[in-house]
Amino acid sequence: MRIVLCLPVLAVSCAVPHGFELQEEPNVYGAFLAARYAGAARETSASSRLYADALSHDPASGFLSERAFYSSLLAGDFARADEAARPAGDHENGLQLAHIYLKAAAITGRARPPGAELSDSFGPFAAMISTMLDDWALVRAGRADAAADRPVTPTAGLTGHLMIHRAMILESAGRMDAANEAYRAAYSSLDMEGFSTVLRGAFLERQGRTDEARQLYMRHLQRASSPDLEVRAALARVDAGGRPPPRHTPAQGAARALFAPAALLNASAPAEYAALYLRLVQSLDPQFHRNTLFLATMLDRLGLEADAITAFDAVRSGPLAEQAQVDAAWMMFRTGRQTDALARARAIAADTMSEQPRLLLADIYRLTGHCPEAGALYDTVMAEREAGGFEQDWRHVFYRAVCLQIAGDWQGAEAGFLQALELSPDEARVLNHLGYNWIVLGHRVDEGFALVERAAELAPDNGAILDSLGWGHFKLGRYDEAVEWLERAVELSPANPTIHWHLGDAYARTGRELEAGFQWRRARDLTNDPREEALIEIRLAEGLDAAPADIE
Repeated sequence: MRIVLCLPVLAVSCAVPHGFELQEEPNVYGAFLAARYAGAARETSASSRLYADALSHDPASGFLSERAFYSSLLAGDFARADEAARPAGDHENGLQLAHIYLKAAAITGRARPPGAELSDSFGPFAAMISTMLDDWALVRAGRADAAADRPVTPTAGLTGHLMIHRAMILESAGRMDAANEAYRAAYSSLDMEGFSTVLRGAFLERQGRTDEARQLYMRHLQRASSPDLEVRAALARVDAGGRPPPRHTPAQGAARALFAPAALLNASAPAEYAALYLRLVQSLDPQFHRNTLFLATMLDRLGLEADAITAFDAVRSGPLAEQAQVDAAWMMFRTGRQTDALARARAIAADTMSEQPRLLLADIYRLTGHCPEAGALYDTVMAEREAGGFEQDWRHVFYRAVCLQIAGDWQGAEAGFLQALELSPDEARVLNHLGYNWIVLGHRVDEGFALVERAAELAPDNGAILDSLGWGHFKLGRYDEAVEWLERAVELSPANPTIHWHLGDAYARTGRELEAGFQWRRARDLTNDPREEALIEIRLAEGLDAAPADIE
């Protein structure tokens, strides 16, 4: 599925169409330019407001109604999207997404459905979404049987997504045997195991098949590498004898039916387009937190940090609330707001002190140079896992060992790295880190080289790992091989100063002095490590033989 369109909110290159005489209406023109500028600046709320202002000056403009609709939907400003969708999509030449949005708004009761059919036929994806919404409109009108009787047209690659929809429609119509088969089919074919487990398990609970639901939840939690938090909460509910979740309302059912195909757009369409469909799902059910979390990650990908934080913060209750706060804090850290991230992580950990936020806080502590605090948190989590009879997670063991190494306790760190390797023998990061350190420290060099070779086999496109392999060749005196691997590493990670320094050393040992000097200067310009900078400066001033061999 390939989707091509010009989205006006973030893509400011969209041209003004011929015949749209903005300059004749100064108020319209000013609002339009301000709206387009706000979109380019990633200020979606301002863009939505300003496009709405421009449209108010020229409500008959199809050009402005489309842009007002797109901008308000991307911003999650559904009140303005409702207003703009009517002129944008309720006529035969209307915008497809606005037409679909009006159908969704009608299911929630916010608006009447579109009164005109589009002259252009929908593509396969939009046609499926439109049909799903038509089904839920029938359910809302008390005609669930009519929705269940409508023919189903399989869409390539979307069978599992369609089965989720059919299962909920059939359940709404009271056709429980057929619904059970559809839930089973969706569970087997949809590549969203946590989501389909939650829906199928809730259906089983509503049918009084509590033991089957429990087994379904337990099977997921036992085999999933990252167990779904909603599944975990569902199992806890069943074990506590709680009431089954109620059947979905038409708007809730439509939101869940559209979620899986909207999420699929992430891999087949521009990120902004996927975000628009996820906003459409949110407009149907703002409390559908699984969708909100996915939407937040898409907004983050688009560089809409403020919108992503707002989405994360909207998840204030339920089993995904803690995950939302953890993800928000980590996003802040990744985007350079380290002080804010640290403050938020501390607040989360102080509030709940469950495993995940403590590990988030530990990671942020570690990456901001607060290793004693990070190590204490890793120790606490590991002790609780041991007391509970759970296997240790290699990541906790590994990062605790990194903290010990930073603190100067190589013996303790080495033991931790070996334990992490025992827990996850094929984890490239562990193989590379331990192997590289053995090479640099000059003991167990052959063993270290073997570990790094294995890491390179597992992650052949990782520049840091290929650097370790090249540096291992260098330490073993195989300088031509070192050059070969380090050149590949530089191509993969051109901003890594250590790789440039290592390549400079390899060039120097093979008589390529001019190239060595270039690589050392490049490393000096890139590095933020004073020790590495001093080591490189000596090389530039006095040559390789006069300089320290490595940083230990």
